[in-house]
Amino acid sequence: MKTNIEKLFSFEGKVIIITGAAGAIGSAAGHLFASLGAHVVISDLNEEGAKKVAEEITKESGVEALGVKTNATVESELVELVEITLKKFGKISGLINNVGWGANTPIWGSDTDKMVKSYLLNTVGAYNLTKLCMPHLEKESNASVVFSGSMVGVTPSPEFIEYSTAKAGLMNMVRSMAAVSGPKVRFNTVLIGSVDNGESTLAAGYTPEMLKALADMFVMKRRGNPVEIAYGMMFLMSDAAQWITGIDLRIDGGGSYKSKMPGKD
Repeated sequence: MKTNIEKLFSFEGKVIIITGAAGAIGSAAGHLFASLGAHVVISDLNEEGAKKVAEEITKESGVEALGVKTNATVESELVELVEITLKKFGKISGLINNVGWGANTPIWGSDTDKMVKSYLLNTVGAYNLTKLCMPHLEKESNASVVFSGSMVGVTPSPEFIEYSTAKAGLMNMVRSMAAVSGPKVRFNTVLIGSVDNGESTLAAGYTPEMLKALADMFVMKRRGNPVEIAYGMMFLMSDAAQWITGIDLRIDGGGSYKSKMPGKD
């Protein structure tokens, strides 16, 4: 049977909310989905950044995008985000829970307040927004939700204890959502390796020297580009992935590798 590849990866007429979308990965996803025909809602705490990205996308793609200021940890603002989206576009076809961040915090250097705040930002916000979108997603064909996970959530990461713990919780939450929502709505996580996010990477506690050493450890010998993560998100939300739910898609440059034989690289 001949398959129309372009149709499989068309998002024409779809409406997709992307959180944390003024940043590198979210912005790249917004540009990508709009280029494939989708109306994207660029949600971010940075109002100026969100609106700027939305304007750039509209101008570039010819498909109207919308920028909305949203604090993902405030439930009333998530309610408003959904309402604004419905008022503007009339539906919600997909959701990318991309918002998240975590600073370098050693394992015994955190406290209750820091741990809870990280959980609210990286996990609870995604839960609340997904719950609000579900009645609308269930009305759509091949509705899909993608979450930005992290490799620190699946590997020992004592240097990022707050962030890694929250991301580990996110992954199991996504699996639970998938288990009870099929076949109406699909849920998947993109496990993100070290990506060049510009200033936010440095703000998390990395130095240029650390990033160079990290890149040299990867099989692909470089850090990822934001659009390479967006490609994975696009695949998981496309018609080509209609039978995929509850998975963790690793996009990490092959991960790190060190020979277990002495004297070998």
